[in-house]
Amino acid sequence: YGTPMSRSAPKRRASSQERIDRILEATTALLDQGGLSALSIYAIAEQADIPPSSVYHFFPQVSDVLAALAERLFLELDGILQIPPVSHPSSWMALVADIEQRFQDYYRGNPAARELLLGGHDLAAIRQADQQHDQLLGRRFQQCLAEVFVLPPLPNDVDIFALAMQAADKLLAVGYQQSGELSDPICREATRLMTAYLGVYLPPVLARVEGR
Repeated sequence: YGTPMSRSAPKRRASSQERIDRILEATTALLDQGGLSALSIYAIAEQADIPPSSVYHFFPQVSDVLAALAERLFLELDGILQIPPVSHPSSWMALVADIEQRFQDYYRGNPAARELLLGGHDLAAIRQADQQHDQLLGRRFQQCLAEVFVLPPLPNDVDIFALAMQAADKLLAVGYQQSGELSDPICREATRLMTAYLGVYLPPVLARVEGR
């Protein structure tokens, strides 16, 4: 009699997280290739090489897939602010420019992120999540500067760092929606906008944190 070990082992079913990852990776690939217009549940399923029912199981609508992908992109943006400066910045303006350059490099290297976060879509859920995420990024942005420079008293009724990032992103979005790319001039102006706004509250010279 054949033992159970002699039978062919059944194929391991992909875990839920593995299937979600495949769906999000497929969506990213489609955004890279053709933007939001290329997306449908069936296109995502074909790209992921899984049945459409598997996509519907996790994401009933395309907007649900995009919201999940946006959360993944937000985590990647969070990681950018956790990278230490490449060198000791000569001023807070130089540090701000370095941080903004990282974000611009990220967008330039990620077509899906450009399309989803800077594109002119009308996905209200993603816009709302993006605004909420900006508050978190604003706090981390402030922490980046506070680790190197002694910051003066700042307003309590507004988050100037979140507002600075939102303003810069808005300018990048306008440039991207008009030309389909992030040009050097629009990136330069986004950095200038951020620095000029923060300069309303930060003096040109800030004392360094001891040891920095």
